Amino acid sequence: MKKNHPLAVFLALGFVLAAFPEGALAGIAAGQNPALGFEVHSIKRFMFDCAVVADIRAQFDKRGLLLVTEPVAPKSGQAAGFIGSTRNGIQNSYVIENTAGKLHVYIELRRPQYPVPPLTYIEQEVVFDNPQAGLSLVGTLSYPKTGGPFPAIVLIAGSGAHTRDEVVSLHKIFLVLADHLTRRGLAVLRYDKRGVGLSGGQADPDSTTDDYASDVHAAVRFLAIQPNVDPRRIGLVGHSEGGIIAPMVAADTPEIAFIVMLAGTGLPGLEIRMHQENVLGRASGRDEKAVLANDRLNRSIYPMIIATKDNATAIRKIRLAEKEVLTAEERKLLEYPDQGLPDEAYRGLLTPWFRRFLELDPRPYLARVKCPVLALNGGKDVQVLADENQDEIKKALAGGGNPGTVVKKLPEINHMFQTAPTGMPDEYRNIVETFAPSALEIISRWILGVVGQ
Repeated sequence: MKKNHPLAVFLALGFVLAAFPEGALAGIAAGQNPALGFEVHSIKRFMFDCAVVADIRAQFDKRGLLLVTEPVAPKSGQAAGFIGSTRNGIQNSYVIENTAGKLHVYIELRRPQYPVPPLTYIEQEVVFDNPQAGLSLVGTLSYPKTGGPFPAIVLIAGSGAHTRDEVVSLHKIFLVLADHLTRRGLAVLRYDKRGVGLSGGQADPDSTTDDYASDVHAAVRFLAIQPNVDPRRIGLVGHSEGGIIAPMVAADTPEIAFIVMLAGTGLPGLEIRMHQENVLGRASGRDEKAVLANDRLNRSIYPMIIATKDNATAIRKIRLAEKEVLTAEERKLLEYPDQGLPDEAYRGLLTPWFRRFLELDPRPYLARVKCPVLALNGGKDVQVLADENQDEIKKALAGGGNPGTVVKKLPEINHMFQTAPTGMPDEYRNIVETFAPSALEIISRWILGVVGQ
């Protein structure tokens, strides 16, 4: 599907560094032999085969990659490393393995922030029930080895079928966040979303944001009865859609001691989606006329999708809007086939999750939140724009009389809370950093200040 087609942008969204930590690429200078081994917590990703090392440059050119150090062919049965870079400056280590004279080239995606045993804290596998939904959720509770009862946190993942580690672009975001918070003296519960991993129920997109909020209520109840948890100091940390769910739960649960919104929203879902498609469309080189035509079409069909619950009727209305709203030239620009799109092309727009996302307005919930709130957004987030959403978050919290609000924009941070060159989603995987250390410190210090640790 070509980049001008509106569904191509829809599918790319996913709702979905240049500098390494010191020593992150040590030992992979050209010609060195990593003994056919990769670093702990690195990912070995096959790229291509070649006959001679000179072919590597041609393969890199084809993929839009640059050579930082020159690759050197290893002897048979050995390996050699070199450094490559994306065109916007993200460096990674690469490994050439020589197997019986044939060269196999891999990218080594390093994850230096992942915890390495032995851990300084305890991890306990747990199962807790959501009686309202008739399902059980499975997760990991981590807490310090000594002391307690501890302040506790429920981590709430973003949209999509996430396990307890919230894996995005081969990064285990919640693994790193939970490790950091537990090392700071907090108990942390993270769990597989319903229908994912070991948890029961229906997965996204057949479950809605309200369903996931119900699961968070169950997680809070579970934490409150743990002997090593202080039930008066339980808070929520939500990322992306989790940043919407946190205030939804806190608005109905006065016992919640604090919430942290990471890339949370202040605008209704319909506006979020419009911003996402327009920003990502332009950033990916989409024709401006195509961006504007797609925007006009979406402003016509999204309210109709919310109002029309029958899928067959909704598809008929969408097809009619495509003909009435778009000119023949615009339909061609947006790469609509002459025979139209099949029904399956519209299914992603008509799921229970997406319908609820479009209509959900977080502001009424934010206005009812009375506990302290930390809202962090990345200045390079192209999925949840910082300024537009933080303005609405501030207004809603102030309108509700919440005095304990800290709203902060982190200039160099993307949607995944990595330090990023541009913030585009295609950078996420290659960035070595899983979660910016500066952001981790802001989060933990604020929480510890609120709970009096």
